[in-house]
Amino acid sequence: MENLIRRFWVGKISLWRSYWLIGELLNALFILLIFNVEIYVFGNNKFTSSLPFLDFSNFSVISKLLIILWTSFITVGIWRSAENYRGSIIWIVATFLFLSYRIFTLRLIFFG
Repeated sequence: MENLIRRFWVGKISLWRSYWLIGELLNALFILLIFNVEIYVFGNNKFTSSLPFLDFSNFSVISKLLIILWTSFITVGIWRSAENYRGSIIWIVATFLFLSYRIFTLRLIFFG
């Protein structure tokens, strides 16, 4: 497991695996986990009137920090995979644009 994390961090995992399996699938599971921790551990029930995936401003400080760290980790890993990718430039540019947007939207956690 440690080797897999290290390989992801340095960009040695293929771009499609980094993006789809870690950047999308694992990220969605992580967000669901944080959402459930907010409700069941921290007793935060402010999510009844809005979609939790669109309003991170009600999360606790610990959850916000975890989301920032996790997003930074997966962004760096996917970015490095894109840099090592030897296929079409279109996929590299699309990946860079998406990751830039993901980092840009982190501001919504505090100012949402």
